[in-house]
Amino acid sequence: MKLKRAKQDLDHHVWKLVKTHSLNEKKILVALSGGTDSVALLRVFSKIHKKDLLGACYFHHGEDSNQEYRKEAQVFCEKLCAKLGVEFFPLKSSVLAKSEAEYRELRYEALSRLMKEQGFQILATGHHRDDLLETRLLRLIRGTGSQGFHAMHVLKDDKFRPFLEVTKRELKKYLREEKLRVFEDPSNDKLDPLRNWIREEWLKALEKRSRGATSSLARSLETIALEMENRAWGDLLSQNEAYKTQGLSRGFYLTLSPFEQKRLLAQYLFALGKKDFSQSHLEEIQKRLDKSQKVITFKVGGCHWEVNAEQIKVQS
Repeated sequence: MKLKRAKQDLDHHVWKLVKTHSLNEKKILVALSGGTDSVALLRVFSKIHKKDLLGACYFHHGEDSNQEYRKEAQVFCEKLCAKLGVEFFPLKSSVLAKSEAEYRELRYEALSRLMKEQGFQILATGHHRDDLLETRLLRLIRGTGSQGFHAMHVLKDDKFRPFLEVTKRELKKYLREEKLRVFEDPSNDKLDPLRNWIREEWLKALEKRSRGATSSLARSLETIALEMENRAWGDLLSQNEAYKTQGLSRGFYLTLSPFEQKRLLAQYLFALGKKDFSQSHLEEIQKRLDKSQKVITFKVGGCHWEVNAEQIKVQS
């Protein structure tokens, strides 16, 4: 998506998606962090959506080494909402997360509770094309297989992501034209996390070496993801119809090849909403399941597993 006139084009792009998915009369909550993507998202919605059907929430992750930033970011978000005439909902975690996955889980749980309490029907997030590209590259590096390579949808269940075709560079241009500032998380500048290294070093070096390469890579990976999503090859999980309540059939699992066992485990974890696992996690689970004991309990990949003679189950 190329934005020659960022303001008009981005507003129209999101308005068109809202209309296409019949969200005009839905009550929408914007997940607001103060960063570029969420500020741009809130600004667009403040112009194209009814104010009485719009709200924004800032989620404070708790009192840790980054707490000063979070306090200031919350104040920034509250002032921005007041300026744009959008109702503001501040939330704060009473639990300190230990990983990015836990941060994300706590945030979505809190947002989901707020939506139920306040009658919001849709959660809008600022995920953009660069986020999606980074996530796919991370999963390729970690070896999660095709299940970790899924397509991200503009609208799925109650989550709306209208920026998936928009780059962060285009969002920054939009905000410059809107004369709006942002309040970015300083931890995003650290190169320790692999994601930040991919963003700040590898992708920038790739673009410098071959202009337009990152756009081409993003399009190629999206095409592959869509092809895999629509492919008719066997869905092993469909042969375990009771997996949501009873887990996987241990007998069926033992009839599969090692490759098929890993694929079944990956499909099961994804169906349960568990995404932060790697190839090594799947192999570790396989090793535990190779044991002859009838009853096994263990924890791998942040999941508690309970296994008996008939079932393989993740406890929620």
